[in-house]
Amino acid sequence: MQYLFVCSIGPVQDFIFTARRSRDLWYGSWLLNELSKAAAKALSDRYGPNQLIFPAPEPGKIDVLAPGSELNVANKIVAVAIDAPAVTGALVRAAADQRLQELRKDAFGHVKGEFDSVLAERQLQDLVEYYWVSVPLNDAQAYADARKTADVLLDARKATRNFAQFDGLPVPKSSLDGARESVIPESAYPSRRNNDRERTTKTKNLYRWYGARRGERLSGVDLVKRQGQRGSAVEPKFRSTSDMAARPFLASVERLKGSGKAQELLEEIRALLAEEDIHPEDRDGSLLYDARLREWVPDEGKLDELRKKLTERLQEYAGRSQPDPYYALLMADGDNMGKVIDTQKTPEQHQRLSQALSAFALDVNKRLKEDHQGVLIYAGGDDVLAYLPLHTALACAKTLAANFADHLKGFKSAEGVSPTLSVGLVVAHHLDPLADALELAREAEKTAKRLPTKDALAITVSKRSGVDRTIVGDRIALVERLETMVGLLRQDAIGKGVAYELQEIHRILGKTTGLPEDAVIREALRIVKRKRESGGSKTIEKRTRDQFEHWLRADRVPADELAQELIVAQVFARAADLAYGRPTAPKEVATP
Repeated sequence: MQYLFVCSIGPVQDFIFTARRSRDLWYGSWLLNELSKAAAKALSDRYGPNQLIFPAPEPGKIDVLAPGSELNVANKIVAVAIDAPAVTGALVRAAADQRLQELRKDAFGHVKGEFDSVLAERQLQDLVEYYWVSVPLNDAQAYADARKTADVLLDARKATRNFAQFDGLPVPKSSLDGARESVIPESAYPSRRNNDRERTTKTKNLYRWYGARRGERLSGVDLVKRQGQRGSAVEPKFRSTSDMAARPFLASVERLKGSGKAQELLEEIRALLAEEDIHPEDRDGSLLYDARLREWVPDEGKLDELRKKLTERLQEYAGRSQPDPYYALLMADGDNMGKVIDTQKTPEQHQRLSQALSAFALDVNKRLKEDHQGVLIYAGGDDVLAYLPLHTALACAKTLAANFADHLKGFKSAEGVSPTLSVGLVVAHHLDPLADALELAREAEKTAKRLPTKDALAITVSKRSGVDRTIVGDRIALVERLETMVGLLRQDAIGKGVAYELQEIHRILGKTTGLPEDAVIREALRIVKRKRESGGSKTIEKRTRDQFEHWLRADRVPADELAQELIVAQVFARAADLAYGRPTAPKEVATP
C-alpha cells in the first residue's frame, strides 16, 4: 500500500516574523529550513530519493538536503510512503527533533552568561509544530486527487490546534514575542542602583554573553536566534539593516577616495570606540550612524565626544555627504502556482516542478550577493525574503522576477499561463522595528498579488515624517517608468516639486464633475513644462515633455499615479546619486 504523505513544520509567523534584529529574522528562517530539510532527508533515506516530491533534489544530488547546505526548502514536505501513516509521521518528527536538539546545543554553547537553561529548553521544545496527513495512493492516475484531498485535510488539521496548559512564571516577558518568559537573570541588566561604571560593564556583558542590548529580555527561543551558528560556515557575513542603509554611502567613499577606503573608514571608527573600551561586534555600516552610538555608549559625556569625532571622520572621507537612513525589504511570491500544481497529474511531473523551484532558490542567493549587495533571508520554493540597499533594489526586483519566469516557463496552468513572481518592496528606516517593516512588506506583496494581471510590483515608502506611500503596477512597465524618472531626476531634467503640483491638480480637478479627461491631461502637461517654477534649474527639454505625455495619453497612467511614482522615484534617485555620483552629462532618454 502506498500513501501520499504531506507534512507541515512551523510556526512561521510566530517564529520568523517576531524579529527585532536582522539576525533574528535570518536565523528563524534558517532554523525552520533546517528542520524541513531534516524531515525531507529522513523520508528520502527511508523510501528513496525518487519518492520525495517536494522538495525534489535533482537526481544524484541528495546531498543538498544535508545539514547546513545552501538549499532553502519550504516548510511543506510531500512524499510517497509505504509505511503505515503513524510510522511515517513519527519518522519525520524524530528527524526534525534531532536536528532541533543539535541546533539548541550549538546555540546554548555560545551563551557565556548564566541563564535558566531548564526553562529555555522547554520553550524551545514547545516551539515547533508538526502537522501531517496521509492519503492512500492507489495508482499514478490517482495522484492529483490524492494531493487535493491531502491539502484539504492538512488545512483542517492546522485549524485544530493543540493547546497546552499555561505554565507562566512571574518574570519579565520576551522583548521579541511578548509571550515567552525571559531566561536571563534580572541581575544581569543595568539598573538605577548601579553606578556609571557598573552600568557600562553590564551593558557590554549583555551583548557579549547573550547578544542582548539594554532593555532586551530574551527567552530561550530568542537566545537560539542570537547565538546559533556563531562563527560557523553557514552563518552569513551578516549585514544589519543599518549596513544595508549605509551601502550607498560606502559606495560613495570608494568612488571618491579609492578602493578599500570604505573598510578603512569603518576600521578608524572601530579604533575610536576601542579607545573608550567599546568593542561592538558589528563591523559594518552600522558604525556610521550617530543613533547607533547610544546603544554602545550609555555615558552622555563620552557620547557627545564620540559624535564629534565620528562627524569629523565622515567629512574627511565623504565631504558633505551623509549616510541615508533607509534600506529596502523585499518579499516576493509566485503567481498562479496553485493552478500550475493542479496540472501536474503524476508524482514525476510534480517532482520536475519542484526541481525547477529549487534551482531558482539556489540562483536567488547567488544573484542577491554578487549582483545586488543584498542579504537573502529566505528563498524556499516560490517565496523570497531579502533586504537590500536602495541603489540596487529596483534592479533586484526586476532580475528576480525575470529569473523566476525563466526557471518556470516550462510549466503552465490549464489556461496555458506560466507562473510569474509578484514583488512587494518596502523602503524602511534602519532603526524602525523590523517587525513593522515585515508587516509592511507583507501588505505590499498582497497588494501586488491582487493586481489582476499578476507579475506585479508594489512599493511602499515608509518615511518617519509623513504618511506611507504605496504604488503598484505591472512590474515591467512600473520599473521602466521608475528607472526613467530616476534618470530624469538625477539629470536635473525634472523638478522635484512637479510631483506635488500634479497631486494638487488631481485633488482640485478630480472634484470637478464633467471635466474632459483631455483637459486634465493638458493641465498636467502644463505643470510638467513649468520646470523652473517647479524646482528645476533650466527650461525643460522636449524629450521630457514627450515622455510624460506618452505616459499620460498612450499608457493612460493617471496624473495622480504619476505623481506618486515620481515621489517614490526621488528616494531611489537620492541613493543612486550617493552611490554613483551625479551624472556628468545628460543621458539620452528615449522618446516613445
